[in-house]
Amino acid sequence: MAVFLFFLTFVIPGPHFAQASGKQNSKETFDPESVNIESVENDEEFARLLPEYSMRFTGLVDREMETAFSTIVSELSGEVEEKVFRGTRSDGESIELEYTGIDVMDLLKERIIGQEVHTVVVYGSDKYAAAIPFDDFSQGEVWLVWKKQGSYMVPSQDGVLKIVQNEGLTRNWVKNPVLFEFIADFYDKVPAADRLKKNEIDFVSQQDMFTLSIGGAPEIHEKDWSLSVKGLVENAMLFSYAELLNMPQVSVYATLETISNPPGGRLIGNAVWTGVPLHFIFQAVGPTPETQEVVFRCADGYSTSITVEEALEEGVMLALKMNGEKLEGEHGYPVRVVVPDKYGMKWAKWITEIEFVDYDYRGFWEKRGWSDYAGRDRPDKRYD
Repeated sequence: MAVFLFFLTFVIPGPHFAQASGKQNSKETFDPESVNIESVENDEEFARLLPEYSMRFTGLVDREMETAFSTIVSELSGEVEEKVFRGTRSDGESIELEYTGIDVMDLLKERIIGQEVHTVVVYGSDKYAAAIPFDDFSQGEVWLVWKKQGSYMVPSQDGVLKIVQNEGLTRNWVKNPVLFEFIADFYDKVPAADRLKKNEIDFVSQQDMFTLSIGGAPEIHEKDWSLSVKGLVENAMLFSYAELLNMPQVSVYATLETISNPPGGRLIGNAVWTGVPLHFIFQAVGPTPETQEVVFRCADGYSTSITVEEALEEGVMLALKMNGEKLEGEHGYPVRVVVPDKYGMKWAKWITEIEFVDYDYRGFWEKRGWSDYAGRDRPDKRYD
């Protein structure tokens, strides 16, 4: 299938510099109401109405895969079954419906799924996302379906395809699924005002998350990139991307918000970030006792810093993935900093250098009067 990309960039003076990505994928903008099911008699005819419909599986799997619906019909027709699914609506009402489809795990027979997988985030073509426990997948309780009560579903109501979860919340019954991201368990480290239950998390895909930069995203090639760690350390080191991938990693659910975001503004989003906890970098290089701050320098000329104490807090990491997927260019590929309790100006992207220093370093925005602390717990103190 062809992938159509377009970008829209806004440049505004001050910390409002924002690069808003409008990237779209033709699968993700699929119009279900354009499908006419009135004359469909069998699954082969139905699949011919959806020649470009496919689903991608990514995250903590041995390798990504993309499966076309036509392939499911032609190669896995023997696995198609009818099953009664029970669900609970948002108003508390229980429903019971018979669906026809296939166990999602039957699509992944040849894929090795990481032992650390805890949750699968399923995205619909309209960017709606639901977080479903992986245990429900492994127990055969999550299906991809295309018939309800024996008839093909009405596209404008149920979508042409649908994910249903037995004995779960119907809010997890995603219409027109296009992306499955397998992610590790995570811990809610955002401030109390943002804290949500896991089954209520508002995920944002990389395509929809806002971006910030002082210019455009630099072009970085993995084979040419390295991360230098130097300064007041016992062992200055140089890390390749592959070496970071092989280090211990954790995932954290955190809110990214720009410091200049007004109340109710769009420059905010929630996601699960996966990467190397910064304290592992500390262990590797051994900062000297006089170290006060950790400075991050980036490929686009940006820089910022946090204190040693802040760097060692749980959840602070060098992020390699967002929602189980490798960072895209505008989101900091190959590596960005995640500091859950700070505004986005401390979440440096495209990092090339970390330096340990014994003074109060002022970075790009800090020199321009914006808060050096930049904590989301002090929204009324955004300026120094």
